[in-house]
Amino acid sequence: MESKISQINQLLCEKAYTKQKVYQITLDTMVEMKQVMLELQEEIMPCIHEDAPNVEVKFQDIGTFEAHMKFSGDTIVAMMHTNIFDFDSEHHVPNLPYIKEDPLREYCGMIQVYNFLSDSLRYERHQDMGYMLARIFINKDKHFFMEGNRPLSFTYGDISKSVMGKDVLRNILEECMYFCLNFDLKAPPYNMVNYITVEQKNSLSYSSGMHTSKMVGFRMEKKEGDK
Repeated sequence: MESKISQINQLLCEKAYTKQKVYQITLDTMVEMKQVMLELQEEIMPCIHEDAPNVEVKFQDIGTFEAHMKFSGDTIVAMMHTNIFDFDSEHHVPNLPYIKEDPLREYCGMIQVYNFLSDSLRYERHQDMGYMLARIFINKDKHFFMEGNRPLSFTYGDISKSVMGKDVLRNILEECMYFCLNFDLKAPPYNMVNYITVEQKNSLSYSSGMHTSKMVGFRMEKKEGDK
Protein backbone atom coordinates (compact mmCIF):
# COMPACT_ATOMS: atom_id res chain seq x y z
CA MET A 1 0.00 0.00 0.00
CA GLU A 2 1.33 3.40 -0.98
CA SER A 3 2.33 5.60 1.92
CA LYS A 4 0.37 8.80 2.41
CA ILE A 5 3.04 10.53 4.47
CA SER A 6 3.79 13.07 1.76
CA GLN A 7 0.11 14.02 1.47
CA ILE A 8 -0.18 14.19 5.25
CA ASN A 9 2.86 16.44 5.44
CA GLN A 10 1.39 18.71 2.78
CA LEU A 11 -1.95 18.98 4.58
CA LEU A 12 -0.20 19.78 7.85
CA CYS A 13 2.01 22.41 6.25
CA GLU A 14 -0.80 24.05 4.29
CA LYS A 15 -4.29 23.42 5.71
CA ALA A 16 -3.40 22.86 9.36
CA TYR A 17 -0.94 25.76 9.38
CA THR A 18 -3.54 28.04 7.78
CA LYS A 19 -6.12 27.10 10.40
CA GLN A 20 -3.67 27.93 13.18
CA LYS A 21 -2.98 31.29 11.55
CA VAL A 22 -6.71 32.02 11.20
CA TYR A 23 -7.25 31.10 14.84
CA GLN A 24 -4.61 33.61 15.97
CA ILE A 25 -6.02 36.36 13.74
CA THR A 26 -9.51 35.72 15.11
CA LEU A 27 -8.19 35.80 18.67
CA ASP A 28 -6.37 39.07 17.96
CA THR A 29 -9.62 40.47 16.56
CA MET A 30 -11.42 39.46 19.75
CA VAL A 31 -8.80 41.29 21.82
CA GLU A 32 -9.20 44.36 19.63
CA MET A 33 -12.98 44.18 19.95
CA LYS A 34 -12.62 44.30 23.73
CA GLN A 35 -10.43 47.39 23.42
CA VAL A 36 -13.08 49.08 21.27
CA MET A 37 -15.79 48.19 23.81
CA LEU A 38 -13.74 49.78 26.57
CA GLU A 39 -13.17 52.90 24.46
CA LEU A 40 -16.91 53.18 23.76
CA GLN A 41 -17.63 52.95 27.48
CA GLU A 42 -15.11 55.70 28.26
CA GLU A 43 -16.46 57.90 25.45
CA ILE A 44 -20.19 57.50 26.12
CA MET A 45 -20.35 57.65 29.92
CA PRO A 46 -19.19 61.28 30.33
CA CYS A 47 -21.63 62.37 27.60
CA ILE A 48 -24.69 60.95 29.36
CA HIS A 49 -23.56 61.54 32.95
CA GLU A 50 -25.60 64.71 33.53
CA ASP A 51 -28.69 63.95 31.44
CA ALA A 52 -28.99 60.25 32.33
CA PRO A 53 -27.01 59.62 35.54
CA ASN A 54 -28.69 56.26 36.23
CA VAL A 55 -27.97 54.79 32.80
CA GLU A 56 -24.97 52.46 32.90
CA VAL A 57 -22.62 51.75 30.02
CA LYS A 58 -20.12 49.09 31.04
CA PHE A 59 -17.63 46.82 29.30
CA GLN A 60 -16.95 43.42 30.89
CA ASP A 61 -14.12 41.09 29.89
CA ILE A 62 -15.62 37.67 30.62
CA GLY A 63 -12.63 35.62 29.50
CA THR A 64 -10.43 34.87 26.53
CA PHE A 65 -13.33 34.12 24.21
CA GLU A 66 -16.16 36.32 25.52
CA ALA A 67 -16.89 39.99 26.14
CA HIS A 68 -19.99 41.95 27.21
CA MET A 69 -21.02 45.52 26.45
CA LYS A 70 -23.86 46.56 28.76
CA PHE A 71 -25.82 49.71 27.96
CA SER A 72 -28.86 50.17 30.17
CA GLY A 73 -31.34 47.32 29.61
CA ASP A 74 -29.36 45.77 26.77
CA THR A 75 -26.14 43.80 26.66
CA ILE A 76 -24.14 42.85 23.59
CA VAL A 77 -22.42 39.50 24.07
CA ALA A 78 -19.53 38.73 21.71
CA MET A 79 -18.25 35.15 21.68
CA MET A 80 -15.38 33.74 19.68
CA HIS A 81 -15.65 30.12 18.52
CA THR A 82 -12.43 28.19 19.02
CA ASN A 83 -12.75 26.17 15.82
CA ILE A 84 -12.13 27.15 12.20
CA PHE A 85 -14.80 26.75 9.51
CA ASP A 86 -15.14 26.38 5.78
CA PHE A 87 -18.38 26.47 3.77
CA ASP A 88 -20.40 23.99 1.77
CA SER A 89 -20.46 24.21 -1.99
CA GLU A 90 -23.88 25.91 -2.05
CA HIS A 91 -22.64 28.83 0.02
CA HIS A 92 -21.62 31.93 -1.94
CA VAL A 93 -18.11 32.16 -0.45
CA PRO A 94 -16.43 29.13 -2.15
CA ASN A 95 -17.64 30.33 -5.53
CA LEU A 96 -16.03 33.76 -5.34
CA PRO A 97 -13.05 34.42 -7.68
CA TYR A 98 -11.16 35.67 -4.60
CA ILE A 99 -11.47 32.22 -3.01
CA LYS A 100 -10.83 30.27 -6.21
CA GLU A 101 -7.51 32.12 -6.58
CA ASP A 102 -6.44 30.69 -3.20
CA PRO A 103 -8.75 28.04 -1.67
CA LEU A 104 -7.03 28.45 1.70
CA ARG A 105 -8.74 31.84 1.96
CA GLU A 106 -11.99 29.99 2.57
CA TYR A 107 -11.05 28.90 6.10
CA CYS A 108 -12.50 31.35 8.62
CA GLY A 109 -12.64 31.96 12.32
CA MET A 110 -15.97 33.09 13.73
CA ILE A 111 -17.13 35.66 16.29
CA GLN A 112 -20.83 35.64 17.15
CA VAL A 113 -22.58 38.75 18.45
CA TYR A 114 -25.82 38.48 20.43
CA ASN A 115 -28.24 40.88 22.09
CA PHE A 116 -29.42 39.85 25.56
CA LEU A 117 -31.57 41.72 28.02
CA SER A 118 -29.25 42.90 30.77
CA ASP A 119 -31.59 41.50 33.42
CA SER A 120 -31.41 38.05 31.81
CA LEU A 121 -27.70 37.97 32.64
CA ARG A 122 -27.97 39.84 35.94
CA TYR A 123 -30.61 37.51 37.39
CA GLU A 124 -29.26 34.40 35.64
CA ARG A 125 -32.55 33.63 33.92
CA HIS A 126 -31.14 30.60 32.16
CA GLN A 127 -34.16 30.05 29.90
CA ASP A 128 -34.03 33.56 28.45
CA MET A 129 -32.95 33.79 24.84
CA GLY A 130 -30.45 36.06 23.15
CA TYR A 131 -31.01 37.45 19.66
CA MET A 132 -28.19 36.99 17.16
CA LEU A 133 -27.09 40.30 15.69
CA ALA A 134 -24.25 39.08 13.51
CA ARG A 135 -21.70 36.40 12.71
CA ILE A 136 -18.26 37.64 11.70
CA PHE A 137 -16.09 35.29 9.62
CA ILE A 138 -12.37 36.18 9.30
CA ASN A 139 -9.76 34.49 7.11
CA LYS A 140 -5.96 34.25 7.04
CA ASP A 141 -5.59 37.58 5.21
CA LYS A 142 -7.80 39.43 7.74
CA HIS A 143 -10.49 39.65 5.10
CA PHE A 144 -13.94 39.05 6.52
CA PHE A 145 -17.64 39.04 5.84
CA MET A 146 -20.70 39.25 8.06
CA GLU A 147 -24.05 37.54 8.25
CA GLY A 148 -26.72 39.42 10.16
CA ASN A 149 -28.93 42.46 10.16
CA ARG A 150 -28.64 45.28 7.69
CA PRO A 151 -26.78 47.51 7.22
CA LEU A 152 -23.91 45.35 8.49
CA SER A 153 -24.55 42.33 6.27
CA PHE A 154 -24.85 44.65 3.26
CA THR A 155 -21.81 46.78 4.09
CA TYR A 156 -19.56 43.84 4.97
CA GLY A 157 -21.02 41.07 2.84
CA ASP A 158 -18.09 40.61 0.46
CA ILE A 159 -15.06 38.81 1.91
CA SER A 160 -12.96 39.79 -1.11
CA LYS A 161 -13.32 43.51 -0.31
CA SER A 162 -13.80 43.78 3.48
CA VAL A 163 -10.67 43.95 5.64
CA MET A 164 -10.84 43.73 9.42
CA GLY A 165 -9.49 46.58 11.54
CA LYS A 166 -10.20 48.67 14.60
CA ASP A 167 -12.30 51.24 12.73
CA VAL A 168 -14.40 48.43 11.28
CA LEU A 169 -14.96 46.91 14.72
CA ARG A 170 -16.06 50.27 16.08
CA ASN A 171 -18.56 50.66 13.26
CA ILE A 172 -19.89 47.14 13.85
CA LEU A 173 -20.36 47.73 17.58
CA GLU A 174 -21.95 51.15 17.07
CA GLU A 175 -24.45 49.69 14.59
CA CYS A 176 -25.21 46.80 16.96
CA MET A 177 -25.83 49.17 19.88
CA TYR A 178 -28.02 51.40 17.73
CA PHE A 179 -30.06 48.40 16.56
CA CYS A 180 -30.53 47.11 20.11
CA LEU A 181 -31.66 50.49 21.43
CA ASN A 182 -34.31 50.66 18.72
CA PHE A 183 -35.42 47.04 19.18
CA ASP A 184 -37.80 47.22 22.14
CA LEU A 185 -39.15 44.53 24.42
CA LYS A 186 -42.78 43.80 23.54
CA ALA A 187 -45.44 42.75 26.05
CA PRO A 188 -47.04 39.42 25.09
CA PRO A 189 -50.75 39.03 24.36
CA TYR A 190 -52.69 38.60 27.61
CA ASN A 191 -54.19 35.22 26.66
CA MET A 192 -50.73 33.79 26.08
CA VAL A 193 -49.55 34.29 29.66
CA ASN A 194 -52.71 34.08 31.76
CA TYR A 195 -51.61 30.77 33.33
CA ILE A 196 -48.39 29.97 35.16
CA THR A 197 -47.22 26.87 37.00
CA VAL A 198 -45.98 26.80 40.57
CA GLU A 199 -42.48 26.28 39.16
CA GLN A 200 -42.87 29.43 37.06
CA LYS A 201 -44.16 31.33 40.10
CA ASN A 202 -41.08 30.31 42.05
CA SER A 203 -38.94 31.37 39.12
CA LEU A 204 -40.57 34.78 39.22
CA SER A 205 -39.75 35.13 42.91
CA TYR A 206 -36.11 34.21 42.49
CA SER A 207 -35.23 35.92 39.23
CA SER A 208 -37.39 39.06 39.28
CA GLY A 209 -39.20 38.24 36.06
CA MET A 210 -40.59 35.62 33.72
CA HIS A 211 -38.44 33.91 31.12
CA THR A 212 -37.89 36.70 28.65
CA SER A 213 -36.43 37.53 25.29
CA LYS A 214 -36.71 40.49 22.98
CA MET A 215 -37.96 38.32 20.17
CA VAL A 216 -41.25 37.36 21.84
CA GLY A 217 -41.41 39.49 24.96
CA PHE A 218 -41.87 36.44 27.18
CA ARG A 219 -41.40 32.71 26.90
CA MET A 220 -44.91 31.70 25.85
CA GLU A 221 -46.76 28.44 25.44
CA LYS A 222 -49.92 28.04 23.42
CA LYS A 223 -53.03 26.63 25.02
CA GLU A 224 -54.71 23.68 23.39
CA GLY A 225 -56.91 24.94 20.58
CA ASP A 226 -54.88 28.12 19.95
CA LYS A 227 -53.71 28.69 16.38
